Amino acid sequence: MIETQRNCLKPFGEIKMKKSLIALSVLAAVAGTAQAQSSVTVYGVLDMAIQNENNGGKAGSKTALDAGEQAGSRLGFKGTEDLGGGLKAIFALEMGILADTGASQGGLSFGRQAWVGLEGDFGTVKMGRQYTPQFYFFDAVDPFDLGFTSGSAGASTSTGGVFGFLSNSAWRVNNSVSYQSKDISGFSARALYGFGEVAGNNSANRSVGISGQYAAGPVYVGAVYYKQNDVAGNGVKSVLVGGTYDFGVAKAAVGYSKDTSDTNVVDQKGYMIGVTVPVTTADTFLATAARSKNNLFSTANTSTQLAIGFTHALSKRTNLYTSFSRNTNDANVNQAGLAADKGLTDRLFNVGILHSF
Repeated sequence: MIETQRNCLKPFGEIKMKKSLIALSVLAAVAGTAQAQSSVTVYGVLDMAIQNENNGGKAGSKTALDAGEQAGSRLGFKGTEDLGGGLKAIFALEMGILADTGASQGGLSFGRQAWVGLEGDFGTVKMGRQYTPQFYFFDAVDPFDLGFTSGSAGASTSTGGVFGFLSNSAWRVNNSVSYQSKDISGFSARALYGFGEVAGNNSANRSVGISGQYAAGPVYVGAVYYKQNDVAGNGVKSVLVGGTYDFGVAKAAVGYSKDTSDTNVVDQKGYMIGVTVPVTTADTFLATAARSKNNLFSTANTSTQLAIGFTHALSKRTNLYTSFSRNTNDANVNQAGLAADKGLTDRLFNVGILHSF
C-alpha cells in the first residue's frame, strides 16, 4: 500500500513541474512579445572641422576648430511602441552638441528635436519642437545637405548650405503640431502649425507651413508655402519650388525661393543649381551656384554663392570632407550676414571628419 502511494505521487510531481515549465515559457513569450513591440534607439553624430574664413573685414582671415560643418553634431533618442491595429506611438529627443567645447547647441537641452506623436494608416502626427516643411525641401534639393557652406569660422554648427544663403525662414518651430501623409504612388504632403501663444492675439508669433512633393525613381519635385508672424501679427511669407533628377553618373538639382513680408521690409528672390557626382563608391564631388536678389533696392542688390566640395567615405559611418565657398555681395546687400559688411566678399574653406553611431 505504501509502495502504491509512492508510485501515485511520482507522476503527480512530474505534472506539477511540467505545468511550472509551461507557465514560465508562456511568461517568457509574453515578455519577449512586449519587448518586440517597443524599442528605443540611441544615436548620434560627431563632426569636427578646421575652418578658415576671410569675411572681407580689416581683421583679416580667421582659422578655427568647429563642430558640425557637414552635419550638426548631436546625441539623440528615438523610439516606437506598437499599439496594435497598425497604430504606433513615436518620439524623438535630440540635442545639438558643440563638440569642440562640449556645450549644448543654442543653450537648449534638446534644441534639435523634441516631439511625441502617433503613426498609422492615416499618416503621422507629431507635437513639440520639430523641423519645418521648408527644411525637408532644402534637405532634398541641396547637394550639400544643408552643410559645408553658409557658415562662419568660430561659430560651430553654423552652416546651412543653400538654405542658409537663400531663405529667411526657420529650420525648426517650437510649440508646433505637424502632419505628414502616407506616400501614395510617389505623392506625399506635409503641414505644420506653430502656436504663437500670445494672449488675445492668435496670429502673433504664429507659424503656418504646407508642402507637397513627388518622389519616384530618379525624380524628386517639391513645393512649399510657409508664413512666420512676428509679435504684432505681421508675417514673412516664403515660397519654394525645386527638384532633383538622378542621371546615374550625376544628380542635378534646381531650386527657387521668394521671401516677402506684410510690411514690405523683406522682398527677395533666390535661385540655385547644383550637382552631385559620385566618382567611386567612396568618393563624391559636390557643387552649387546660388544667386539672391534683394528687390528693395533698384541697383547693386545681388549676392552670389559658388561652392565646391568633396567627401571620402572611410566606412558606412565615417567620412572625410572638404569644401570651399565664395559669397560675393553688391553694395546694398550682405546675404546671410556672412561678410563683414555690405558689398564685401566672404570666403570659407574647411576640412573635417564626420562619424555617426
